[in-house]
Amino acid sequence: MRFTQPFLFSILLLFFTTKILSQKKITEDQINELRLAEDKEREEVNKVTKLFYGQNDKEASYRLSHKLLKKLKTDASKSKLTHQISCYFLEQTRESDSALYYSKKALEFNEFSHDSIKNKRHILAYISIANSFLSKGLFKRAKKTIIEGLEKAENWQLYNERDRFTLFLADLYSYDQKFDKAITLLEKVTKSSDIDVAVGSMMSLGRVYQILGDYNKSDEYNNKALKINQNPYYDLAIRLNVAKNIKYTGKKNEIIPQLKKIIKRGEEMKISYLKNEAKKELITIYIERNKVNQAKKTLLLLLDERKQEGNLIEMLFCYDNLKIVAMQNQNFKQALQYHEEYAIINDSINQLQKAKEINEIEIKYETLQKEKENNQLKKDKEKQIYINTLILIISAILITLILLFALGYYQKLKTQKELNKTQKQVTTEKINSLMKEQELKLIKATIDGQDKERTRIAQGLHDSIGNDLAAIKLLIEGTKALEIEKIQNLIDHTYQKVREISHNTIPKKNRKNEYIEILKEYINNINEVTELKINLVSSEEEVFNKINVVIQNELFVILQELITNTLKHAEAKQINIRLESILDKLHITYDDDGKGFSIDLLKENKGIGINNIKNRIDKLSGSLLIDSHPKRGTLFKIEMDKFIVSYPT
Repeated sequence: MRFTQPFLFSILLLFFTTKILSQKKITEDQINELRLAEDKEREEVNKVTKLFYGQNDKEASYRLSHKLLKKLKTDASKSKLTHQISCYFLEQTRESDSALYYSKKALEFNEFSHDSIKNKRHILAYISIANSFLSKGLFKRAKKTIIEGLEKAENWQLYNERDRFTLFLADLYSYDQKFDKAITLLEKVTKSSDIDVAVGSMMSLGRVYQILGDYNKSDEYNNKALKINQNPYYDLAIRLNVAKNIKYTGKKNEIIPQLKKIIKRGEEMKISYLKNEAKKELITIYIERNKVNQAKKTLLLLLDERKQEGNLIEMLFCYDNLKIVAMQNQNFKQALQYHEEYAIINDSINQLQKAKEINEIEIKYETLQKEKENNQLKKDKEKQIYINTLILIISAILITLILLFALGYYQKLKTQKELNKTQKQVTTEKINSLMKEQELKLIKATIDGQDKERTRIAQGLHDSIGNDLAAIKLLIEGTKALEIEKIQNLIDHTYQKVREISHNTIPKKNRKNEYIEILKEYINNINEVTELKINLVSSEEEVFNKINVVIQNELFVILQELITNTLKHAEAKQINIRLESILDKLHITYDDDGKGFSIDLLKENKGIGINNIKNRIDKLSGSLLIDSHPKRGTLFKIEMDKFIVSYPT
């Protein structure tokens, strides 16, 4: 019983843990599935945006939005399409009630693959709601909505959207003729990281100063906007504002050519709204200057375009101004005809308004029906999720048991592998240690053998031939003066050669090669049999090749001793040797990157190798500097005369 209770508790714990994990997994799967669906639908939604902003075909955008609302499934798509419909009513028909309905509808969509998408869509909805209140003349409600949107954008860290609300609030202050507050906010967002917001704020400042009658200041901000602007639509809008200022800045003759340029560019860029605004401004200028023929010609062209587009609002503008032009020409009959056309178009707009209201009611009904279907689908989906959860829990228990067994087996294999690796590493280290020890013994034996052979030959020359010559010198002291001088000179010359040979005994092989080549060959032999890397640099090889053999031989032995010490004690990876000749001095620098040693300990108890090196340098009247520190490596600097005055004995 003691075993059974903990076992049952473990199973229950595993059951509930697995259930929680499986539910999380299902949620993640749903999110991934939703993201894929959003990505799949994004291309079709973008067609609506392209029609609305890129091609300025707002009617086509409106029709496609309704069509896609029935077809597409995700809230991300529906929220964007609903927002686009609200923009259509705001910008195209100025039907604020319809715009407000669709703006609020966009806030009802909540199932998004990521919160950032949801937050941005809700921010767009707040902008549309505020615009709708503004178009209805409800300034207080518009301001309240803007402030709410601004706070949400700040909390959601949507700083570009926050700047857009600030720009919107500033424009609202300017509409309310609170120009000081408007200017303060607009100047704040002229430095926004969103270029469109920065440009928009400068355009608004230009418009505010135009209203205030400061046209130079207005042009200053318009020109600033032109410098940083990257949006071709804004570029044309700014130039239109600049053109409107011309008639107030003493350049009245330039306004008509500027407006014509804007109209032409608007046609090329297919930005019909700004092109038409420029045409309307041009028509106003023509009427003000009593240029009735030009005004009539431009109005008739504009009217023809509006008839083809079916834009009834703009047709009203054309008929109203054609009536004014006819009256200026004293053609009252034609003025009456234009007035009648105006009345017919106005009645058509009223009838269409009623038809659209009916259409909106139908859309609301269809939306409610769709919501009912979605709710039923949601219930069915939740039921399926519950069944899938049970299956996943049972599967998870079985998989967990298999994984536990596999984990134990894997840990056993891993431990055995680590043990084998450790044993192999220890064996390799032992072999490397033995090989290094043998290498050191071989090099040491070679150097010791060379020194012993040289000592033996030198000693023999000195003790046998040298002593015999000395005895001969003593025996002939009683000989005639002239003969004695000749004999003594010959004996002295011979004795001097014997002494020189005894101090300069070097292998025959070395006599045949240049000194530096001998040294390089010796170093290459060591590099080939050890892991140590020895670098030799000689700036003036000819000098070292021609110096006295005594110095060559002693330097060779000193470098042998230094290299042997490094191999034996330093655990170094690299040695650098530099041979230099400066004026009458030879400079030899030797350094390694080994573990170094304490100079204080060296002073207390010098090693035999260091003593040998010091003695050899002293014989050559040279100087030795040693710099070393544990874990920092060792440096030997040797300096001696290039020419020996007297040979060492």
